[in-house]
Amino acid sequence: MEKGYIHCEFRVSNLPELTNYKILLNHGMNIKYFRNKKGQLIPYNGYYAGKMNGEGLEYYFVNNQNVKINLESTFEIEYSGAFPVYKKDLNGFDFKGYIAVNENTLRATEQSKWYPILYDEDTDRRIDNYTYDITVNTKTSKSVFINGNPPKKGISSVFKSSKAFPLFLFAGDYNFVKVKGNYLINTDVTEDVSKKIFENIDSIKLYYKNLLGTDFKDEIYIINHKAVKDLKNGSWGFNTYPAFGFSNLNFSKLLTKENKFKENRYKFFAHELAHNYFGNNVNSGKLSWFWLEGTAEYLSLVALEDYTNKKNVDGYYAYYCKSIKKKKFIPLNDIKNKKQINSDYRYILGPLIFKSFEISFGRKITINTLKTLLELSKKQTLDIKIWEKSAIKNGVSRESFKTFKKDFLSSNMFKENNINLIRKTITKTTY
Repeated sequence: MEKGYIHCEFRVSNLPELTNYKILLNHGMNIKYFRNKKGQLIPYNGYYAGKMNGEGLEYYFVNNQNVKINLESTFEIEYSGAFPVYKKDLNGFDFKGYIAVNENTLRATEQSKWYPILYDEDTDRRIDNYTYDITVNTKTSKSVFINGNPPKKGISSVFKSSKAFPLFLFAGDYNFVKVKGNYLINTDVTEDVSKKIFENIDSIKLYYKNLLGTDFKDEIYIINHKAVKDLKNGSWGFNTYPAFGFSNLNFSKLLTKENKFKENRYKFFAHELAHNYFGNNVNSGKLSWFWLEGTAEYLSLVALEDYTNKKNVDGYYAYYCKSIKKKKFIPLNDIKNKKQINSDYRYILGPLIFKSFEISFGRKITINTLKTLLELSKKQTLDIKIWEKSAIKNGVSRESFKTFKKDFLSSNMFKENNINLIRKTITKTTY
């Protein structure tokens, strides 16, 4: 790990029958070979003038005439990659899809595509949740974690799961604390503080269970990692359920004297825990960033309103309205590429749009519509047409949604319409 070197040998099996597909692998990885279940070499394309898909290059199998063939039901792959090790010098950016190595730890999430990810072109969906039986060997790491399994100490560890998870790898020189099957990883807090933290997290999990009707059934893994960019005084978190990664977060200062989460930390965890619902299942299609982050931020504000009060949350909405007042955005209905949904769109405008939907049709219909979208997201890529069908199923008339779509999703004044509607309903002293 001290040199940022990764070598992988995987056998991937029980794959779906796909004709239009790509195999995605991090662009920093160099493939030695693909083999079929008989051990025979499989010719493939993508190594020359390869096409990027997110953080990975696209590969596909071909026959001896270099014509694309169907996905093999089982294939073996061996590959290696080397990544920068950050010590005193830092990078200008860091994000969930970056394979980040510092002097103490290595972090690689499913978004980084450190392992082969399937992309179904017909449904525009990535398949990155796998059951697994993985052995991790390391020369220097004292501890290793793979999502869905408790962390283990030692230079060679075996991880198995009969339930499919997105594979988050975290290895390095760190300790961990266990609290009723949950884990705090790479933190220095006491067991008592850890217990209080998970009690607060359990309260958010229970809130979402009651709100959305689906339980958190898995143990939670909270990982403290060091970002490879300077976060200054800020903190950063991401979700690869049931693991949550946080950077620059002082876990010993999360709680009030009453052992409750401070308001900003409650909202922080509420956003990340909302990704248990709107997570990898909605990470496909041109509106994926809207569904992924807009819903999580909206739900965190719903949860925060019950944790504090409406006037307090009105302040957040007022701030969001003010912060994008002079910025320009493409109407949601006109989005052609997911790159058009930038950070402000995801985290500020997105929740404002859902708030406008709530004001227009009520919170009960809004939550029920989100529950319907959750069910549909298991099998298809979400879009505005599916949103319309879900809204109609939960009591919104077709004509009413048509009007909402025209004013708040399609109009050249859609941003202003969302802001003006919300400002009419929030406490005036907050803006």
